[in-house]
Amino acid sequence: MENFLIPRRFVRIKALQNFYAYAISQKVYQKEAVEQVKKDFIFDPFLDAPDQKELLPAKQSIAVALCSEAVATMLPTHAFVYGENKKIEESVRRHLFYYGAALKEAQILLQNGFNRSKESIYIGLLYALLLLIEWYKLAKASHDPSKPADHLLKNQLAQDPLLEELYHNSNWINAIYKNGVSWAKDQDQVENWYKQFIQPTEMPKSYRSDSNNSIKFLEYILQNIIFQEGPINDFLAMADLYWDEHKRMVKKILTRIFIMLSTKDFTRFTTFWHNLEEKWAIEAAFYNRLLTTVIQNSTLYETMIGEKTEKWDCERILLTDKLILKLALAELLECKEIPFKVSINEYIEIAKWYGTAKSSVFINGVLEGILKGLENEK
Repeated sequence: MENFLIPRRFVRIKALQNFYAYAISQKVYQKEAVEQVKKDFIFDPFLDAPDQKELLPAKQSIAVALCSEAVATMLPTHAFVYGENKKIEESVRRHLFYYGAALKEAQILLQNGFNRSKESIYIGLLYALLLLIEWYKLAKASHDPSKPADHLLKNQLAQDPLLEELYHNSNWINAIYKNGVSWAKDQDQVENWYKQFIQPTEMPKSYRSDSNNSIKFLEYILQNIIFQEGPINDFLAMADLYWDEHKRMVKKILTRIFIMLSTKDFTRFTTFWHNLEEKWAIEAAFYNRLLTTVIQNSTLYETMIGEKTEKWDCERILLTDKLILKLALAELLECKEIPFKVSINEYIEIAKWYGTAKSSVFINGVLEGILKGLENEK
């Protein structure tokens, strides 16, 4: 397991996904702050003097403009001053405070986003492992070794040496209890899936001549039954919004577990969770470094992007493209240990998945323009 690495691209994608959610939340909070300021200057015939009916609209316009500007420039609440009208100053200051508090909560969620993905992957991993064990027990209970061998999946499951080791090795059980993973409440469902997908199913001919390859056999069940589109995959997707993406990571980790069991290296298996936690911690540090840098320098990056997209209406640039550019700039300018070409190519590839058909070319052009400008300044 020492060589297992969480793909850095996975970390960048998680950063983009969570940064996108944060950006949407920020827009919502900005709009809410402005709307609340507007409400402070709506004429109330029961509370306001009659002459305020004519004066309040002008005050409202001033307050909205001041609030919008303060929010756009990330002006701290304590730094806002408007001595010309106390009511305007108090209104804007109050809603700037609420806006700042909401934004801090959103930033906490943003920073915890990678660990939430880790927990989702662990839970999916444990559910898959435990499901294999449950099916192993069902197959074992009905298996009769005295009968002639046939080519049903259930007979191979009943005799699978890796599941036998996993069933009798309790080192991973603590992880299951810790995460509250259990099929106990869904035992009928587990048995129904066994009857539907395992009991009557024949092994593919390509596996019959290689029946001793337990790793290949278990990978087949993962890929073609558990992770295949259908009720089991749907069950796991209900517990994880990004399951279709996370299951690739789950499959990689499971394969490593099977390899460790097959080599009888139980020392490595015992330290598996500890080693994996260390790898997650390394990538979580990169994730947090990336997003902390983006948030701290968001206004600067906005300016840098704007200077290289003068022919574009900045408001019409696709939000995902802008966020990808900001993440790329954070990595290029602050993570100097990563080669420029590697970073640029990674974000171009991500743009192909999350942007439009033109996003990758657009992002490549903007990044190259910014880097050339920085080189010229030097």
